[in-house]
This record gives sequence, structure tokens and C-alpha cells, in this order.
Amino acid sequence: MILLIYIVSMAIIATSCFILGFYILMSDRRSRINVLFFINSMLLNIVIIFTVAIQYPQNTKTAVILQGIYNIILILFLLESLYFVLTFTKQRLNRPVKFTLYSIGSVILCFFIIGSDKLLELSKSNGLWTYKLINIPFWFLLYSPYLLLVAFLMFYYLFNFSKNATLKKEKIQAKIIMLSILSAYLSGFCILMLFPFYYSFKLPLLTPYFFAIYLYGIFFAITRYKFLSFSLKEIAHEALIHVQDIILILDTEGTIIYSNGNLEKEISENPVLLKGRKFNSLIETESQFDTDFNSISSGEKSSITLRINFTTQHESLISESYISRVTDKFGDYSALLIVSRINKGIRQFQRYFKITERELNIIYQATKGLSNRDISSKLKISERTVETHLNNIYNKLNINNKIELLRMTSDFGIDISEFS
Repeated sequence: MILLIYIVSMAIIATSCFILGFYILMSDRRSRINVLFFINSMLLNIVIIFTVAIQYPQNTKTAVILQGIYNIILILFLLESLYFVLTFTKQRLNRPVKFTLYSIGSVILCFFIIGSDKLLELSKSNGLWTYKLINIPFWFLLYSPYLLLVAFLMFYYLFNFSKNATLKKEKIQAKIIMLSILSAYLSGFCILMLFPFYYSFKLPLLTPYFFAIYLYGIFFAITRYKFLSFSLKEIAHEALIHVQDIILILDTEGTIIYSNGNLEKEISENPVLLKGRKFNSLIETESQFDTDFNSISSGEKSSITLRINFTTQHESLISESYISRVTDKFGDYSALLIVSRINKGIRQFQRYFKITERELNIIYQATKGLSNRDISSKLKISERTVETHLNNIYNKLNINNKIELLRMTSDFGIDISEFS
């Protein structure tokens, strides 16, 4: 009866770990974190398979060999867990620590491969193979310190990550994982190592119970806080597709993660190809634009209105654009929202008079009342170049001065503010 309960409980843990691992992997197969979690869950399942397999042999020698393999896989599970934490925290082991970790690990693995029968004493109790620790120097001077070293490293890197994290959800995630590690290690070490040593009773292998606690904690962190992923549900996806303006959402690196389709219509771009592109590859940028744009990304400003020129194969589309930081429920910067309205009047003005982008910029500065010297300084070109551009503009528009230029733009239905 006890054997049946033991096997059924292990089967439940194995099934749940497989489902959780597969669920996380399928939610985003491109995520390295998700892939590592899946590998972690599969390694724990292999540990469970050997945990159960140990109970079937009738002779002690076979059970001891299986337990040696079990311990080897358990160490691989722990090292993969450490790698998971390093990947999540974007940190690396320094060379001395890495050398120490691999050297001691190799020695322990050799002990299990060569002399498992000299490390454990197995016997049947209530139909279960139970163990008693022998070769105490190995367990408490080598194996236990090694396990504690792995746990310490995981805890150390998570603590540093939590202390230096700028996002609230990063801090919460790190704390959840630390709590999971602490719970799994403390309970497992006390019950599986200390109690059998100080008290004269034997236990079956219970390690999967404790490391399942750790895995469930990771799963909770991934699903609850999504490991920093950004959800479009937070900004009412269904409403956006009906807005007539161009709406783009960029991640914190400036990559387009959403478009409501209007930009694709304007520039004849495939929506599939637009997603994943850098926003800067679609526009004409100037130093002032970069400064304004960076002020949003850095958090100096929460929103800004400016002119954005979208580039196409045949022309440039001038837009009045509103850019705003998007924060999640934790108050962390998650994305940039861009709402742009194409200025049809300016586009028609450009087409009709064959005005270039540089000339359009000169018109904008001139109609604001700037002198040629001011325009020269602002655009970082010579004053003579400004004069040349203005003469070309006057010839194209068949006018003679800036006053007529202002009247011409007004007559064409273009407000000066449309250039800003």
C-alpha cells in the first residue's frame, strides 16, 4: 500500500512537471528562459523515473546502481537550474567559481559511477527501498557542501539581480525564485540528510517532492509576471484596429511589436514584414528628432508631440505624431505608443511644387520667423546653403520673400503648426 502511494504521488509530480514544462515552452518557443524551464522540468521527470525505477529491482546491487545514476542526473538538474538562474539574471560565473564547480562536480560524479555501493546502504522497509548514509566524509565534506555551493550561487546571483533591478516585477520574480530555492533546499537537506544521520531511521528517496516546490515556484513567476513580456491586452487591442490614425507599439529596444495596419496601407508594406523591424528603419531622422525621441525612452518626458517623416520607395510621408511611454501595472516602462496622422496637405504641397524634404524643413524654419543665420545654426548648414535653398523654393513657388512664402502655405491650407 505504501509503495502504491509512493509511486502514484511520484507519477502525479512527474505529470504536472511535464504539463507545466510543455505549457511554458509552447507559450513562447523563442524564449530562452522558457526553453530552459522546459529542460529543467524534463530533467526532474528523469529524476522521478529513476526514483520509481529504484523500487522495482529485487536485489540490492541493481538498486544501488540505479541510485548512483539517479544522483548523477540530480546533479545535472541542479547545474541546469543554476544555468537557468544565470540566464534569467543575465550574469556569468567567473573562472575560479566555474572551475571549482566543475571540478568538485566531476569528482562527485566519479564517486557515484565507481563506488555507489560504498556511499549508501539500501534495505527494504514496508516494500520500499530505503537508504542509510555511509562514508560520512563524502556526504558531509564533499556532497553536501557542493549542493550548498550551488544553492548559494543561485541565491547570490538572484539577490544581486533583485538589488540592482530597476523594474518592480524583476524584484518580485527574483524573490519568488529565492523563496522557492530556500524552501526546497532547507526542507530537503534537513529531511534527507540531517534527520537520517542524527536519528536511526531510513527513508525512501524523496528528493523530487522538494525540487517540485522549486519548479512550481519558477512556473508561478513565469505565468504570473510573464518574465517581462508585454501584453497587448493592456492597451485594448480591439479598439486600436478601428482607429484611423497610424498606431505603432515599440518595445523598449525600439522594435515594432504591433501595428494597427494603417502604416502598411500608406507605405504598401506587408504587415508580417513590418512587425519586428526597427522603427528607425522606417523614418527619416535628424539630431533633434533623436534627442526628442530619447527623452521619451529615458523617462525624461512621459509624452511628446513631434513631426515624423515616414519613408517609402517613392516619397516621404509627413505626420504629426504623439509618442508616449506605456507602463504596466507595476509602473515599469514596458513600451512606446506612437499615434501618427499623415499630413495630406503637406504631401499634396510637396507633390505639386516638387519640394524636397530639405526644402520643406527650410520652409518650416522660415515660416516660424527664423532668420537665415538661425536656420543655418539649427540645421547645421552654412548660411549660404540656406540662401540657396530659399532661392530654389522661391523659384518653385514663384514668390520673392518669406512673407509671400507664409501667405502661400496658408493659401494652400497648410498651418505652420502642421510642420512642428
